[in-house]
Amino acid sequence: MKKFTIRIEGKEYALDLQDDFADYMEKEIERSLAPHSNNSAKDLLSAYLKKCFECFEAEKKARDLLKKI
Repeated sequence: MKKFTIRIEGKEYALDLQDDFADYMEKEIERSLAPHSNNSAKDLLSAYLKKCFECFEAEKKARDLLKKI
């Protein structure tokens, strides 16, 4: 387990995550948010929606590929 910390609206949230997932999250957070700075709820929501859209697009591509097979 590895500790992952993010600051949102002045509060720090420390999460225990599996090592490989923590590494992944660190990279993703750095792409979307400032990991060691104070983030607003708006920033967090925006990052969440971007990730949801990426998942939506990936699922759509997977469904299209399955139809072709």
